[in-house]
Amino acid sequence: MSKKDKYDVQKFTGIPVETDASGKYQLKFDQNGEAKLHTWRTGKHTKGKFKHPGQLMMTENNLTVVILKAEPMAFKDRHSETPLQRFLTVDVTEDVLKRGLAELKE
Repeated sequence: MSKKDKYDVQKFTGIPVETDASGKYQLKFDQNGEAKLHTWRTGKHTKGKFKHPGQLMMTENNLTVVILKAEPMAFKDRHSETPLQRFLTVDVTEDVLKRGLAELKE
């Protein structure tokens, strides 16, 4: 692959979110009350820009996810993760971000 076809790849760890009755984003928990951490990566056609943890992104399956951690990823390793569709310009509230970061550390 030529140099011009390469792009910067970042790996993102996040938790899916859903809106509550008041329209605010909350972490999505399973039947056992656990939030599931997942990873995604930027792809060649990912739209938008990553700004900071707490920002929301949309996966290729239209799942809304709060980004908790971003780290560089080697271009050659990119196929080990699913690409994301786009970064959103919306953030979760500070308390939702803190709860998500606590899940990340567990």
